[in-house]
Amino acid sequence: MAIKCCVNSGKSAVEMIELINKAYGSAAMSRADVIRRYAGFRDGREDVKDDVSSGHPSIVRRDENVEHVRRLLTEDRRNTLQVTSHRLNIGKETVRRIVTEDLGKRKIREGFFLKS
Repeated sequence: MAIKCCVNSGKSAVEMIELINKAYGSAAMSRADVIRRYAGFRDGREDVKDDVSSGHPSIVRRDENVEHVRRLLTEDRRNTLQVTSHRLNIGKETVRRIVTEDLGKRKIREGFFLKS
């Protein structure tokens, strides 16, 4: 509500961030979240609740992608997160989670997968 109040009173985003940090200290929300909410209110948003998601579940860690990552690592153990991500058209963080959580690899160092 403080953000909406600042927007309505004509405060700039920088002024608002300073006020929020002063008022809430270490408990203040992140700068990025403040700016995102500020922009929403500035553009006419009325509610502080986040938008409802589409309801579609995330499917990037499905069995098929786990098997694709496993196959790529078997073909060339030196594949990096970036190369694997690019080849499968899925995010690097998703590839990292597949490698560490689904495939049980212990480490990823300097972009390379290490054998578990």
